[in-house]
Amino acid sequence: MTEESAGKLQAAMANQAEKENVLTAMADALSAGDVKATMALFTDGAIIKLLPTEMFPTGTFIGTGQIRFFIQHLITINFKSEFEILQVFGDIAITRSKTWKDTFIKLGIAPMDAIMVYSIQDGKIKGFISILTDESLAKLQAALAPK
Repeated sequence: MTEESAGKLQAAMANQAEKENVLTAMADALSAGDVKATMALFTDGAIIKLLPTEMFPTGTFIGTGQIRFFIQHLITINFKSEFEILQVFGDIAITRSKTWKDTFIKLGIAPMDAIMVYSIQDGKIKGFISILTDESLAKLQAALAPK
């Protein structure tokens, strides 16, 4: 391995570690119910988008006020998550996440799986998109279907 290649590898590993640290801090702060610590990880103009829109029609949150509301709601519903980083490309981290919240537990469909695409720069989350997997979407639709 050349010195240049070794340097690039070290930089890539440090970049992935930074992204993982930010995501772990967010998961820990949410689990602890700490709105202030969670919000400190987001930029002022951050954007959150939940997909599919037919299941989350009000699932877009823009800026500090809306994101704080969303975070407070997650804490109220006992939201918990685990994640695995699938890939990091520069400022983008892609994860597969498992999530629990009171509703999913009561419906017997927890955990739900989602692919998350985060934009993380300088230790802060600029935004993310959460996309339910096809399997989790099917479980949710079945659980909510009229009986």
